[in-house]
Amino acid sequence: LKQWYQRRVRGADKKIIYCCRNPKDWVMSYYSHIDTLGKFYLCDTVQRGDFAEYFSKIARDGKVCEMGLWEEHAIEWLAQKGAKNILFLTFEDLVEDTERELKRIAEFLGVELTEELKDRVLYEGKFETMQKNDATNYSWIAKKDKPFIRKGKVGGWIGQLTEGQSAELDVAVEKVRTAGGKIRCT
Repeated sequence: LKQWYQRRVRGADKKIIYCCRNPKDWVMSYYSHIDTLGKFYLCDTVQRGDFAEYFSKIARDGKVCEMGLWEEHAIEWLAQKGAKNILFLTFEDLVEDTERELKRIAEFLGVELTEELKDRVLYEGKFETMQKNDATNYSWIAKKDKPFIRKGKVGGWIGQLTEGQSAELDVAVEKVRTAGGKIRCT
């Protein structure tokens, strides 16, 4: 992050919105993402459809996943928390109260959030709208039986992860919480 941040986005004139998602839902979502768009990634280290192999090689091996381990990535961004040009959000907060988070985003960006703009953004940002929108749903590459935009819900990991996988991610969550992150694992 440090090299990327310093080269590309460092500076008070640029604004960054960092959205963190609990790692249990992230790992499920990223698995689907790689399975759907895998041909565009260097993810040949994992057989398609093998979640256990994906979990160990992609999600939990910091050398293979494009952004490193979830917790290391989140902690590096949290270290920037004092920067006035970075807004920290969570996926869970966005789902819980989209309008509240939209107001925070608009204030951060210095955008006047008129009623018309608010209604449009809330409509365009709805899961159902994004799922039908070719500009956001990757319909040009996504498999018909495996849509790019799948569920848009919190807690999708429940019943999907093994007890061991869940426990491993609990350790990651605690590391991020210790660093000041407000991560919820429903």
